Amino acid sequence: MEFSISAKDMQLFGALSGDYNPLHVDDTFAKSKGFEGVVVYGALIAAKISQLIGMRLPGRDGIWCSFSLQFCAPLYVGETAQAEGLISAVSDSTGMVELALTIRNKDRLLAKGKAEVLLVAQ
Repeated sequence: MEFSISAKDMQLFGALSGDYNPLHVDDTFAKSKGFEGVVVYGALIAAKISQLIGMRLPGRDGIWCSFSLQFCAPLYVGETAQAEGLISAVSDSTGMVELALTIRNKDRLLAKGKAEVLLVAQ
């Protein structure tokens, strides 16, 4: 699933979360720390994983039970990234599916992790 985070998304998340860390809101500060500009909030990347799980994989019949995510490189405002979830294990007895997660920007790995999703029978 392809996505990007806008400056407006960043402003709204800052207001919602109360997180005004200058790394996420002050371009000059972020550049002084060696980054190309403000760094996208990790929680906004996690929100895109929520969209991937809740709406696409396995679809609207899943309940996100757990996840872990390791950030490897920054995502910058306006950059396009891809969220991918690959099924790495399935338990027929519990209805759980484990997903291997990756977030990439072109050839750059931004984050990796895993999620457990409970499939809800209809």
